[in-house]
Amino acid sequence: MNNFLIEINDKQTFFKDHIIFSEKDLIESMQKAGKNPVTPLIVKKIEKKAKEKGCNINISEAEFFRIAKEILIEKQGTASIPVRKIEKEKQTTSLHIIQYSNSVEDIESLSASIRDKGNIPIVWCKARGFIINNPSSENIINQDTLKDPIELIKFIIAKPQERLSYILEDFHHYIGEKDSINPNVGEIRSLIKDLHRNLKGRNESVYFFVPSSYELPFELMPLFINSSQKSKNIKHKLLDRFGKHLTDPEYISRKKPIIGVGHIIDRVIQILAQMESNNPLLVGHPGVGKTAIVEGLAKSIVDGKVSHNLKNKKLYLLSLNSLVAGTKYRGDFEIRLEGLMEEVTAQKDNIIIFIDEIHTLLDAGATETSIGAGDILKPLLARGEFPCIGATTQDGVEYFSKDKALLRRFKRVIVNPATPNEAIEILRGIANCFEKHHKLKIEDSALTSAVYLSEKHILQEYLPGKAIALIDGASAFCSMRGKSVVKKEDILAEMEKVTTTS
Repeated sequence: MNNFLIEINDKQTFFKDHIIFSEKDLIESMQKAGKNPVTPLIVKKIEKKAKEKGCNINISEAEFFRIAKEILIEKQGTASIPVRKIEKEKQTTSLHIIQYSNSVEDIESLSASIRDKGNIPIVWCKARGFIINNPSSENIINQDTLKDPIELIKFIIAKPQERLSYILEDFHHYIGEKDSINPNVGEIRSLIKDLHRNLKGRNESVYFFVPSSYELPFELMPLFINSSQKSKNIKHKLLDRFGKHLTDPEYISRKKPIIGVGHIIDRVIQILAQMESNNPLLVGHPGVGKTAIVEGLAKSIVDGKVSHNLKNKKLYLLSLNSLVAGTKYRGDFEIRLEGLMEEVTAQKDNIIIFIDEIHTLLDAGATETSIGAGDILKPLLARGEFPCIGATTQDGVEYFSKDKALLRRFKRVIVNPATPNEAIEILRGIANCFEKHHKLKIEDSALTSAVYLSEKHILQEYLPGKAIALIDGASAFCSMRGKSVVKKEDILAEMEKVTTTS
């Protein structure tokens, strides 16, 4: 389904969000218009969507209609519209997580703080339901026997209460731990996401009162304001969950030496240092060493061998598969991705993201009713707020080119397969790593044989990757058989296994 992504932003309040004008929205506007112009109806629909986000459109009528016409003609793409955030009187629409040390004292302190703000605290616990200590609250809440946590959340969603602040005691028992995989918590987590959406525009709050040792599930983190000291330490929670820290010195120490691609690493560093068009896109066949180039960049950053504006930066490998995994409920992927984007943009001067197989961005998380990761990331990439390195194959670039606006955000760096002579030098440079791992020696003739045999017989793969795989496989077999040296004959035997089983 075609979608048009409209970024809305208020420069005065630094508010940013996005509106999706879907193919369904366009069809509805065209049907409603009949023989009349469609663009006024598109404008009205966008204004309505902006108001739902708490904003008024803040551009000239001519520019607004130009964008509406572009939506009508192009049907998919991106646009940016300035807005003015609608100011409301003190509005507490967020979910809060409060981590306590002393349950009794801290809940009394929280209740007093809520009263000081002119709001009404209502405590809920599993044993008693709503605890009504304030006589004036009895007229507001008459569900004192409501003890089921699922029914409780449904009740809060369905019954708006002015200036009410719910304190849900020890609710972590029903949400589950951050790493728990429990089908019983799926419904309540989904309800909490629905609660977050429904609290927008309502003058009430919900406080989840949990022990100081408790950590929220990653999928719920972006929904909550953490009022505890621990919130200072969650800057990279989603990055650490869905990414791999490549500039971690311990990670660097375990990797093989990077040989023969220094000129490509230099080119990547140059592009990253540019003021504009500063997102490198590594293009090459599988096995040519695209990931190794990024790991080489990580080592250069750790060693301080980069330009001044890249020094001390953190480089993360982002896994799109893990980002999408487990997002079966509507809106889960967007919540997760937006939380990740907030982490990156908040640290944009200190972080670089590497996305392998980046062409999969086009479809990641996309459904008939929601947009994919690519559409959400495009405005950030255009503004330089999501520093990114991509890697893909030539086929991936062709697929990627379906979205020319996204492709324009990147500058290509071609990574060609190594020549046989280059591959031999690479194998000589990394042989020591395989010798240490397999606890044996590898003869130089075995290295050269791996290159020439793989080049001759493994036609669907590329150097140096296919030669490295031969060395690794032969070394593993020799180690199994108690041999202390890998010879040319062992490479030939491994070659025969590969060609007969593939």
